[in-house]
Amino acid sequence: MIKYSLVKRRNLRHPEQPRKFSASAQSMKTLTLEILAKYIRFHRCAYKEGDFIVITRMLKEGYRVELDDLGVFYLTLGCEGAESRETFNPDKHIKEVRVNWAPGEAFENIREGITFEETIDRRTERKLLRMGRNEESKDGIILRRNRLTT
Repeated sequence: MIKYSLVKRRNLRHPEQPRKFSASAQSMKTLTLEILAKYIRFHRCAYKEGDFIVITRMLKEGYRVELDDLGVFYLTLGCEGAESRETFNPDKHIKEVRVNWAPGEAFENIREGITFEETIDRRTERKLLRMGRNEESKDGIILRRNRLTT
């Protein structure tokens, strides 16, 4: 199940238009590479733990990495512009390296079989966490053992 919160957003292409509500996916947890590797080993997936380490190295060497039906991983750069070609300095002007992913066939119909459930937004969640455990907010949302329920 995919949990989402509703966020009122402006259309960046048409900022003069009124803001509209959009769904924003809420991740419940982040899987570390170690946990993912254990999952792969347990379920005898086609990929092994070392595959992910090799993928990172290959990306750093400038390769695009295709993982069959999973898709292609590749890097892009976030840069600050230089006045001329001669004054461009990669250490100064390249501000970030981003890992991008172009999904493969395994993700073509990813929406099929997914159900959706509205949840609170991250800002409200942080406020509730600050309030403490087992306290009820004005909205009737109760925080128990670091889990939010309504």
